[in-house]
Amino acid sequence: MSAPKFTGDGNTVLQQIQQECYAEMLVRLYTRARDRYLDACRLVGADTELAVRLREMSGFEHRTLQDIHDSLAAWFRFTQDDGGQMQLGEDAISYRSRLENQWRWWFDEEAGRLVADDEFTRAILKAAAHSGAEAGQAAESWLRQLLAERYATAG
Repeated sequence: MSAPKFTGDGNTVLQQIQQECYAEMLVRLYTRARDRYLDACRLVGADTELAVRLREMSGFEHRTLQDIHDSLAAWFRFTQDDGGQMQLGEDAISYRSRLENQWRWWFDEEAGRLVADDEFTRAILKAAAHSGAEAGQAAESWLRQLLAERYATAG
């Protein structure tokens, strides 16, 4: 799947910032979901196969969550971008810094809303823990569909 685009999606500075922050945002999303899931397992005193797998993992294949990142990034550009307009007195460096801060803040807020959903959390973790396997691919597909519906009807 190619990165989502829409008519008027031409702010290359913002797109570049999002690409530069890509790995960081994936780690934020994954660790937020992982920590929530493992905290819940500790709370109820139960271990699942997924919890054991998550504790064993030292990383994950980034491509399993790439479409999720790209959907969030496109939605941010669609709903938050002012078309590249700098604020009065802003130079290129402060403009980039402002966009980067806004992107990070928004991503954290949106990730928090998404990870609050139990099914979303499990799907993120299954996709990362079972990359390339049928269970991981099913989770990725479910996540793509969920975000397509969420962002098509949001607003």
